[in-house]
Amino acid sequence: HQYVLVADSSQGKGLDYSAFSVIDITEMPYRQICAFRNNQVPPAEYAEIVNRIARLYNRASVLGETNEAGLGHQMLDCLYELEYDNILHTESKGRAGKTISLSGRAERGIRCTVTTKHMGCSILKLLVEQYQLIINDFHTIEELSRFSKKNNSYQAEPGCHDDLVMGLVHFAWLTDQQFFREMTDINT
Repeated sequence: HQYVLVADSSQGKGLDYSAFSVIDITEMPYRQICAFRNNQVPPAEYAEIVNRIARLYNRASVLGETNEAGLGHQMLDCLYELEYDNILHTESKGRAGKTISLSGRAERGIRCTVTTKHMGCSILKLLVEQYQLIINDFHTIEELSRFSKKNNSYQAEPGCHDDLVMGLVHFAWLTDQQFFREMTDINT
């Protein structure tokens, strides 16, 4: 089987969660088969957890978000130092937006932009509504139930979290990439 691990990092100080989901992408429907969230784990320790789990799941491709105050970069750098080499990189293509890239100019992970978030949310909605992504984790479902539209974007309702959901948003964005279609031979 082929897997993707989508990760969101936090400070580990009891606020937002460091969270990830492992998605089985062998066939459609895709399946969330593992989820993790913890708001007490620091980024370096989180990288060790991601490393162990990604290796267990056939060296899963890892897509980490790099927005939060450098924490995502720190986690991905630690993961790289642990000699994990299946980290997905992105590159900005101007008006075409971000894309998965293997070039030397690419950066580890994905920086969430208005475009990638909008596209990811739209595709995630379709995947869930059309039963093409099976979500098995209680906390993920709970977060989805409190993930709502605010102005021209989506986010957790006040007092709630969206750390697992944002991983799925990035996964949904990934499914629309040429790299993903070539890797899976599935046109989502």
